[in-house]
Amino acid sequence: MEDNVVVISRAGERSLPAELVRQVRERAAIDFVVRQHAPGPQETARLLSRATVLATTNVTLPALDDEVLRRLPDLRRVVLLATGHEHVDDELLARHGVDLVTLPAYATTAVAEHALGLVLTLATRAHLANDRSRGLVPTDTSLRGIELGGRTLGIIGVGRIGTHLARISHGIGMQVIGSDIDADACTVAGAAGLEMTSTDQLLTRSDVVAVCASTDRAHSTIVDARRVGLLREGAFLVNVGRPVLVDTGAVVAALRSRRLRGYGVDEVVLDPGGHADLLMEGRALQTGHSAWWRDEALERGATQFGQAILDCLTEVAEERAA
Repeated sequence: MEDNVVVISRAGERSLPAELVRQVRERAAIDFVVRQHAPGPQETARLLSRATVLATTNVTLPALDDEVLRRLPDLRRVVLLATGHEHVDDELLARHGVDLVTLPAYATTAVAEHALGLVLTLATRAHLANDRSRGLVPTDTSLRGIELGGRTLGIIGVGRIGTHLARISHGIGMQVIGSDIDADACTVAGAAGLEMTSTDQLLTRSDVVAVCASTDRAHSTIVDARRVGLLREGAFLVNVGRPVLVDTGAVVAALRSRRLRGYGVDEVVLDPGGHADLLMEGRALQTGHSAWWRDEALERGATQFGQAILDCLTEVAEERAA
């Protein structure tokens, strides 16, 4: 039986480096399907009718429910060019004999640097200075910011991104503390010299809080209304995880009451109408899920994507031989 790999993406064959495409072709048939959005159930069943491995991006990921999976008896792996995967029911996949594979490390540096960029931008009000220089806000808009050296940064979620953010934040003179619900992550971060504490204590001690945690399928909010109330007056909050990790409504109220000095989020959660005051005053900064969009991360991701496909083909062959 020849294995079949189906790659669904916007970039088609350009999703993988040419050398890795060649290596995959030596091992299996490979079909590249160019789509701007996810295919529907009928098209998914047709495209994947012989597939052993589906490789795709979040944008083009088909809805793999019970009905569709029952029509894909040969499917054994789904390779997702993404880190977060809370939107995928991996338990459902497992019941159909399908394993989910993600790329947890391809954008670590990019996202950590983006988090620090949000902190620096809010602290210096560089985004507002740019707006004022372009005549987008009144000329008397205050550009007064703060220095970050000597201040305390609290990082919620000390996995790959959080620990790298800690390293580079030390470089600008910040004191860094961390929290995490994962005991192993706490142990590793502590062994690397990062002071670990509870999330509540972190919020009360930090001048700046960065949310770098992952999201589970329950979509649990970490910084809820109660915890927003624990933030120091005048603190900054940035979120490079999913928006659901922070109670946006509570943050908006804290910004408007001037308790919270600024909020940066790598998504779009505020609208120009209902939140025009916060956006015009520069106290809310949104970057539209662009933290990972870097030359190096894209190149690294393509390479890891291709290697993951090859690894899956090896695993499936070994399982078949066992």
